[in-house]
Amino acid sequence: MKRYKYLRSQDKLSIQIFIIVWITVSVLLTLYPVFITIVNSLKSDYSIRASIFTMPDLFGGGFGATVGENYKIAWNGTETITGMKVYFLRSVLLAFIGAFFTCVIGTILGYIFTYKEFHFKEVLFMIYLAVMMLPSIMGMPTLIPFVSRTLGLKDSYVGYLLPILSGGQVTSLFLFRTFFGAQPKSVYESAKIEGANDVQIYAQLTVPLALPIILYCFVGSVSSQYNDYLWPTLIFERNITLMPMMKRLEEFYTKSRMNGAIYAMYMISGIPLIITSAISMKFFASGDFAAGMKL
Repeated sequence: MKRYKYLRSQDKLSIQIFIIVWITVSVLLTLYPVFITIVNSLKSDYSIRASIFTMPDLFGGGFGATVGENYKIAWNGTETITGMKVYFLRSVLLAFIGAFFTCVIGTILGYIFTYKEFHFKEVLFMIYLAVMMLPSIMGMPTLIPFVSRTLGLKDSYVGYLLPILSGGQVTSLFLFRTFFGAQPKSVYESAKIEGANDVQIYAQLTVPLALPIILYCFVGSVSSQYNDYLWPTLIFERNITLMPMMKRLEEFYTKSRMNGAIYAMYMISGIPLIITSAISMKFFASGDFAAGMKL
């Protein structure tokens, strides 16, 4: 019996060691590219061409000037190459607008599909779920002619945002209906007894309760839209000045040989996602997310 307990303890120890090693290696592999990007954004072009794995000369006389020059070129560009400033601000604005309206439409649809009764409600919801299971790339051959020719919205921000909002509401509807369905109906029934109408219940009760899942949906929408490359390339085919950030990164990489500025551009482009993720993680870690889910 003692021998059996000893073997079980040894197995547990080996499993714990394996888990620790696995997590450590995974974290290192995840952070290493980020570390290399940070390091190379602080180096001169000559140092990067020599080796991308060397550390910057932090105490060299030209370190500050090199860093400032890299980020200045990345942001403002040069006489021959356009910087990222306009593209960066445009991408952030479009991503936040798209995410905002995706969450608004999703919460409204989630409220309707949860608390309202109408004909074919479940059938329509199943159609939404069926659409969610299809890869978005499958709809591109039909979507592009529809937006470009039928609606005449090619090379416009409306044409860019319209499919994002229509596609984003599918996932957001599933999230919000699942969340609303888990909440006690007595809360909403009490509000109706007090004389609240649907608009008041939605604005003063539903949205505050759904704030955790709204934030989750918002961060996911911002990330997917900000990182999108295919759809902006297709919809802004003739007018590249309307392109968001990802296309600008590609053009700067192919046309420029200023490696330090390229890495600096990578660093700047990651700031919005870092900020939104940090805010959401702080919100989740505070316990508000769990409190909203359990109510």
